[in-house]
Amino acid sequence: MDSKLIFFDIDGTLALEPSGIIPDSTRIAIAGAKKNGHRVFVNTGRTFYSISEDIRTMEFDGYVCGCGTHIYYRGEKLLESAIPHEMCVKVAKTLREARIPVFYEADKAIYFDFSYPNPWLQQAMEIFATKGRNIEELFCDESETYDKCLIFLPDTEEGRGIKIFLDKHFYCIPRGGNVWEVTQKNYTKATGIQFMCSHLHADMEDCFAVGDSENDLDMLKAVKNSIAMGNAKEEILTYCSYVTKGIEEDGIYHALKHFGIIK
Repeated sequence: MDSKLIFFDIDGTLALEPSGIIPDSTRIAIAGAKKNGHRVFVNTGRTFYSISEDIRTMEFDGYVCGCGTHIYYRGEKLLESAIPHEMCVKVAKTLREARIPVFYEADKAIYFDFSYPNPWLQQAMEIFATKGRNIEELFCDESETYDKCLIFLPDTEEGRGIKIFLDKHFYCIPRGGNVWEVTQKNYTKATGIQFMCSHLHADMEDCFAVGDSENDLDMLKAVKNSIAMGNAKEEILTYCSYVTKGIEEDGIYHALKHFGIIK
């Protein structure tokens, strides 16, 4: 088989949520794909800072991070894009005034606003294994920026007004339950795949994408060989060419075997 490029989401695909545990069968499948000459990539909404050491030890060829805003290949950063500092401050101060639960993700840090109660704070710290940095640091340093944020917008007049503002400047991905992943316009998991194909002189026809949730839709729609995990959100299933077993049922192993990537 010709060499393929295979792109994997992390949460709910490579690793269990919220524990972050990676099934042994997934490790075996990834290693087998590499041994057979295929190139494997993480394609995640997480910034590089938030990728666990467990994932990194699997020796992926590259990482598409922050929904396509930072791209790495074999240790080299090929692309980076951050929200301009002035806009970072404007968003953070707008959300602070409305006391919106949020955390801000940068390539080398996660920022929290400690000035008001945030029910996500402890959970986010545990998931990302960090105490985070105070958004006040960003306010005081023009060199500091972030790439994206995750927010909870209440279904109120104020919440809807903030959503209108965000839609004007960003690409907002629904994550269910009034939660939105707010990312930069013109960057998605799909543009990350396209960039990598261009860099490697590869064909999109030779790409596979594996995911489980709404923020995977862009990459799943972009490739011919789109794989949904058995535990995937129902909203993405119609856009996938193949549905494998769930993550705890060796789903990635079965998917790669189905397509002849491993034997």
